[in-house]
Amino acid sequence: MDSRQLRYFLAVVDNGSVTKAAEVLYVAQPALSQSLRALEAELGAALFRRVPRGMELTGAGAALVGPARQVVQSSRRVDETVRRLVSLERGWLDVACPSDLVVDPSASLIARFRARHPGVRINLVDPGPNADSTTVLRSARCEVAIDYLPVDDAKLATHPLGRRRLVLALPEDYETMPAPTFPIESLADLPLVAGGRGTVVREELERVCGQHGFAPRVVVEVEHEHNVHLLVAAGAGAAFVTEPEARLAERRGLRIVRTTPELGRDFGLVFRTGSLSPAALAFVTFVTASGDGHDL
Repeated sequence: MDSRQLRYFLAVVDNGSVTKAAEVLYVAQPALSQSLRALEAELGAALFRRVPRGMELTGAGAALVGPARQVVQSSRRVDETVRRLVSLERGWLDVACPSDLVVDPSASLIARFRARHPGVRINLVDPGPNADSTTVLRSARCEVAIDYLPVDDAKLATHPLGRRRLVLALPEDYETMPAPTFPIESLADLPLVAGGRGTVVREELERVCGQHGFAPRVVVEVEHEHNVHLLVAAGAGAAFVTEPEARLAERRGLRIVRTTPELGRDFGLVFRTGSLSPAALAFVTFVTASGDGHDL
């Protein structure tokens, strides 16, 4: 049996006849009668007996009324839930995002998406300091991510959003530089504070230094690359920081300089190819259409 058969059954119960039930349901009377016969055949019992004034429930029919109403009500709740999810009146979305991209650009994107779809709840998932969002996306824990690019996975699509530029934070008493920018070659003997191997800034630092024939002199490793300017201020070494972090560093009296060449990583939207949930599809559509590409 299915919920449609039970709805037809209850319509006859509530209206007293097949004719009236068919009118209420806007279905042809023969179709309704056929559905009832099929239900009776499946249950192996007659559900109605004909009386002069219409249809009367048999014992089996009376026993079916309560369970049938429960099934129909549950079916309506499921239909309503699905409808709300599809229309985004309700929903939830897990977005993978490394912690250093949460404030910018993720915060503004999510705030504006929520303003458009206030019924959708967002859960930001941090992949961790030594992981990236591709692992979370492959495991199906999340459908979308805001992460650093490029992403080497044929099953994932990307949409660039901007570039996170890195600048060098130097102790206040560092010697005066003759040039307005800091040449990368000068990093060879400079003690540095950086995240562990595999973190975003450390990978970029090692890549650029490697291109110039030397390894960076990392004297302090931190699990999380936030607030490394505090270690610089304490005299532990110099450090590469994002431009928002650089503003905090300058307030502590640190010197902020750009390097030649410049360090930085592109970032963007990453999402699973194939079918997406309504909330994930709406988020991807919103972000890719928002034209929010910018540098940080």
